[in-house]
Amino acid sequence: MLLAPPGTGPCNPTPTLEEKSRRWTQLNSKRYGNNKRRFGHVETQKEEMPPEHVRKIIKDHGDMSSKKFTHDKRVYLGALKFVPHAVFKLLENMPMPWEQVRDVKVLYHVTGAITFVNEIPWVVEPIYMAQWKTMWIMMRREKRDRRHFKRMRFPPFDDEEPPLDYADNLLDVETLEAIQMELDEERIPLCTLGFTTTSRW
Repeated sequence: MLLAPPGTGPCNPTPTLEEKSRRWTQLNSKRYGNNKRRFGHVETQKEEMPPEHVRKIIKDHGDMSSKKFTHDKRVYLGALKFVPHAVFKLLENMPMPWEQVRDVKVLYHVTGAITFVNEIPWVVEPIYMAQWKTMWIMMRREKRDRRHFKRMRFPPFDDEEPPLDYADNLLDVETLEAIQMELDEERIPLCTLGFTTTSRW
């Protein structure tokens, strides 16, 4: 008597596409679900907090000589190795001269030890180069006319001067206008070249 090879008989039918997709979804919901269990600890999704929350943390940690911060010293020492990356992310997301304001999301430690800008500036390279070329022309004109151009004296702050609080000193200050180049009407508008906006050019 000849027997069929295992897996081909009527007892083991091949799974349908729906069953395969259900199994795949079930496997990946365990693997990539929001609640990850690591050694019995459940990691929940973090909620977005208002900007006042991180401002209050930074303001409370202005004077680190207080005794209530003695238990957090290990956290601050551990955060020192991430300071270069935090400065890099800050410089990477600085508002460009053609932007009036840039709002970014930040990721911060609850002790105020370190704060990261949690954004990646995505921009197409030809547009970015064209924007900076425009800024270069406008800055040359500004320097030539010397209307608002003034050399800065360094250092701008004294060594013993405490850092300025953002909410008290800078939040109510009106931002400067973005640098824009006024084009002639005879020039071809950028929307005909495939660009969607002409407001910043």
